[in-house]
Amino acid sequence: MNDLIGQDSKSLNVSGTIGPEKGTLIITGDWIHGIFQDKFLELIGGADAPIVVIPTASSSEILSDEFLEKYKQRFVQSGFNNVTVLHTRDPKEANTDEFIEPIKNAMGVIFSGGRQWRHADSYLNTKAHEEFFKLLDRGGVIAGGSAGATIQGSYLARGDSYGNTKMMGDHEVGLGFIKNVAIDQHLLKRNRQFDMFEILDNRPELLGIGIDEGAGIIVKGDSFKVLGESYVVMYDGTRWSKERDTIYKLPKGSREFYTLKSGDEYNLKTRSVITFETKEFLSLKENELKKYCGDYKLAEANTTSKFLIEDGSLFFRVNDRTFRLFPESETRFYVQGTTIYLDFLLDSKGKIVKALIPSHKETWERVD
Repeated sequence: MNDLIGQDSKSLNVSGTIGPEKGTLIITGDWIHGIFQDKFLELIGGADAPIVVIPTASSSEILSDEFLEKYKQRFVQSGFNNVTVLHTRDPKEANTDEFIEPIKNAMGVIFSGGRQWRHADSYLNTKAHEEFFKLLDRGGVIAGGSAGATIQGSYLARGDSYGNTKMMGDHEVGLGFIKNVAIDQHLLKRNRQFDMFEILDNRPELLGIGIDEGAGIIVKGDSFKVLGESYVVMYDGTRWSKERDTIYKLPKGSREFYTLKSGDEYNLKTRSVITFETKEFLSLKENELKKYCGDYKLAEANTTSKFLIEDGSLFFRVNDRTFRLFPESETRFYVQGTTIYLDFLLDSKGKIVKALIPSHKETWERVD
């Protein structure tokens, strides 16, 4: 079985926080909806891709056949055409080939909210658990909010079966899609931002991540990006000041943390914010940059802009201001010294037709 299954967080060293080598995790503070559902749909390859939804964190009192059918229809009505509801209270059933067959065929899995220890009781160290990792290995997506967020970490925060206010309870091991981490949710909405220290005082090797309602992280490899309207709170033994572009090391026993907002990125392995200075950019030659050059017009406005090459670099000129751009990929460029990026869109023939600036909600259409 995958070496993350059933891991003991005590045995991990401080540099051991890693995400999945392949595939993507979507982890939110409440549930998978809005931009997070849209992202899930995009990453699995569209509405016809097979998905598995797992409502196991809900209480047995409500998990009737009627409830499970309504649960399925909620996803169908949201635009998913190939949905399988998978649920058991018996880990022996989760170890059967018949039970895991839908996971083998799926491109995405969504874990429900409720109580995270119920997910662990049913699936931890089973064949189903192993198939979740295999889904990631083939480029699939695992998503979840609330309990479905916490279960994705290696340490199971709020895992006590007698109540959700005890941070270290009778269940302490999550499914471990991210290694050496504890994840809390509903953070600011429920005024939980100091609760993580109950875990970290006893498990200082762990990275703490708190996600508020309306916020989430998209995890790929050893880094994640924040999406949503609220905040993600980091407990990594440092305090990051964006204004000063400085990371301060905190003394032992400190109760400080810091927040990340939409667009911010984080390196799980180094446990640090990814800034413009720490990003890795491509080196594109001048002949490769020519395809981006030309005149663009802001949609539904009279404003025009130009992309041009100067001294071997691509620049964006608008309103008598010029910004140097750095390529993270062939379609995404960052504005020098900032976290603002532009995404170039291509038509079916591979020609650049638009430039999007998500942070400013701008769409620039090519006019030349």
